[in-house]
This record gives sequence, C-alpha cells and structure tokens, in this order.
Amino acid sequence: MSKIIYGFHSVSNYIKTTPNLVEEVYIDNNRQDKRQQELSNLANECNIKLVSKTVNELNTLVKSKIHQGVVAKVKPPTKMTLNEVISGLNTTAQILILDGITDPQNLGAIIRTAECFGVDAIILPKDNSANIDNLSVAKTSSGAVNNVPVVTVNNLSQAMDTLKEHEFWIAGTCLDKKSVNLFEFKFQGKIAWVMGSEGSGIRRLVMENCDYLVTIPLKGTTQSLNVSVATGVVLAYASFMQNSFTDK
Repeated sequence: MSKIIYGFHSVSNYIKTTPNLVEEVYIDNNRQDKRQQELSNLANECNIKLVSKTVNELNTLVKSKIHQGVVAKVKPPTKMTLNEVISGLNTTAQILILDGITDPQNLGAIIRTAECFGVDAIILPKDNSANIDNLSVAKTSSGAVNNVPVVTVNNLSQAMDTLKEHEFWIAGTCLDKKSVNLFEFKFQGKIAWVMGSEGSGIRRLVMENCDYLVTIPLKGTTQSLNVSVATGVVLAYASFMQNSFTDK
C-alpha cells in the first residue's frame, strides 16, 4: 500500500536513494523558487511524474500545513524479518533496539542518527512503539528511514535471544547499580544497543536479558538526556571504539 511523505529532505532523499519507489511528486503550484526547481529537476531526471497542487490540496493530503510545498506518494520499502537482516551482517555489525519509543519525532530523529553512524538495522516492538509509517517519522528522519532496515518484532526479549545466537553482545543503556560508565565500556565484535523511553527507560525483562548495562555520565544538574540525543552519544562512542580496533 502506498504512503505519503512530505518535506524537501524526505522527498529528495527518497528520490535519490530509491527512485523506483516514488510514484508521484506533488508540488505547490504557487512556489517557484530555486529549491522547488531543483527538486523538480531531480524528479524529472528519474522520470518521476510531477503533479501541481494547490496549497489546500497539499494540506489535505498531509493533514498538516508543514509540508513545505512538496509531497510524494511512495511505495514502502520491502519489510525484512530479523533473520533476513542478520544473515547479511558482518563481524562488526551494529544494531539498535528501541524499547518504548512512542514519540514519532523521537523515533525519526533516532533513525536519522542511526543512519549517520552506519547502524545496520533497528528493531522495534510491535506494541508500545511509534509507527514506522507515521508521517512525522519520515519527515524527522529526513528520509533516513529508507536507508536503514527497520524490523518490527512481537517480542523484544525473543529478538535479543536470536541476536545472541548469532554472536551479538547486548548492551542496555540505563541508570542502574550494575551500570558501568559508557566511556569505560570496551567491546569488540557484533553489538546491539538497547535504548529505552525517557520516562520509564528499558523494561525490566528487557534489561534482564542484556549482557551489559551502561550509563552516560552527566555533569550538569539535569540528570537525563532526550533519547535521540542519548542515542547519538552512544553511537558516536561506538563508532570511535570500532575505528580504534580497526586502526590497530
């Protein structure tokens, strides 16, 4: 089933990375600036149909006024199972497990960050999670949702067991008496990071299934980070660690 995406970053990224999935691009018939022209040229180069629409028509398509004058009708990427994703990964693979991320903008920001740091796949629970097909997720991710495999599973703990069977270490991020300083945590090989919701964090059963628990040391009076920011810190550190071992 086709879906709607909007915004210059999301639409242009979709065209650049998966033009075969873009069915039509709708543009504001009153907007004729350089940015709009560049996107129109990109669509024409990929033989994608352009359709002029009024602002009211675009508002109706998106059910919002924040589309920037560009909307696209696209086919969703092919969904993959966890085993299909795992089968194609190497010995330095990195996976992100999201437990209870219900805010679409947080999910979109996390996906964007994950793509920037080369995360191989993201695992979401079927319940207690923002919907990957939410328009805000695609918009906030700036199209990165098309470049990172996202797997939805019925049970996170079972998915974690599957990862362990394929030689993944599982590191959960939380403030617990067993947690170690993230920047003192050393690892090699395949790893999956678990990020929990800002309110309740990682659920108990998920936490108990982690091999390690880590926490980000904070120096200010504010004792928590937005989950998308925390994910960026973790993945930046993981990238540093992997590069350190690769350089040796």
